[in-house]
Amino acid sequence: MKRVLAALLLLLGLTGCAGRQASYTTDFFAMDTFMAVSVYGDSEDAAQEAAVACEQAVNALEPALSRTREDSDLYRLNHADGAVCEVSDDTYAAIEAAVQYAELTGGAFDPTMAPLTDLWGINTENAHVPAQTEIAEALTHVGYENIKLLGDNQVQLLNGAQLDLGGIGKGFATDAVFALLAQQPEGAATGALVQLGGNIGTFGENPSRDGGNWVVGIADPDDNAEFVATVEVRDASVVTSGDYERYFEQDGKRYHHIFDPETGYPADTGLRSVTVIDPNSTRADAMTTALFVMGLDDGLAFCAENDIAAVFITSDQQIYATDAVDSICTYTFLGAEKGYTDAQ
Repeated sequence: MKRVLAALLLLLGLTGCAGRQASYTTDFFAMDTFMAVSVYGDSEDAAQEAAVACEQAVNALEPALSRTREDSDLYRLNHADGAVCEVSDDTYAAIEAAVQYAELTGGAFDPTMAPLTDLWGINTENAHVPAQTEIAEALTHVGYENIKLLGDNQVQLLNGAQLDLGGIGKGFATDAVFALLAQQPEGAATGALVQLGGNIGTFGENPSRDGGNWVVGIADPDDNAEFVATVEVRDASVVTSGDYERYFEQDGKRYHHIFDPETGYPADTGLRSVTVIDPNSTRADAMTTALFVMGLDDGLAFCAENDIAAVFITSDQQIYATDAVDSICTYTFLGAEKGYTDAQ
């Protein structure tokens, strides 16, 4: 949450007041994290109505995306012992997107990581390094190939697989908010800042900058209240995955929550964080995880091949921005005083 709040402070610090535009902010807790939606429009009533509608839209997705709620589609699917389950339109669409990105990344992003997530217990009181035999057993149930999309909202999980859509859930919700904002009456939502956990979405104009773009900070992994770069964006999401978000330390080693589907261990690729800037927040969410797992060299090659705007921060304080970054935003390097090198 520190990174989200810090990003908001940066936005406020660089943009000043909201000028003549009316605004309304709703903040709430959903999907196990702090969220906030700020909407700017021609009237406060219209902005409030739009912001509240966004909050309701996010809350409505919980039963579709949560795997812990016993009334959710994923809970039923994960406990169906391989039987075919019918899920909601939203759940099917999210699973379909997850499989698409798993296929695109060759499994670097994999939505069947639930057995490993549960085994390691990161961000819980039971966080620990499992035995190798436990990891090996959990891996026998991991693999997006075990997801069968049968059409007509019918899904089947094979080989004891269990779905966890946490890797794209907030991105999926951000895209739903974008769609809702686009449907508002003219003038009701001329601009919006959407913060769903670490996923920051920008919609329309930033009235605080005379209708200009939104400025979002990329955090310093060693001090996520500080920034090593900024990006100026509009109608796009800025999503970061890093080893400093959820982790525990044991015997002087940090174990974070981004797992390598091949090894069953936290990805050890020499990266501290990956940020993706993309109009499609679901894709950005999936890509940050996949690129972190790929590592710098393979990740840069993948971005070049697929035209992905991404910023990589390595453990030796090198920052790489892909060529596609310049096509979607204005990127500014700020990390020199903090010991970082602009390596592009």
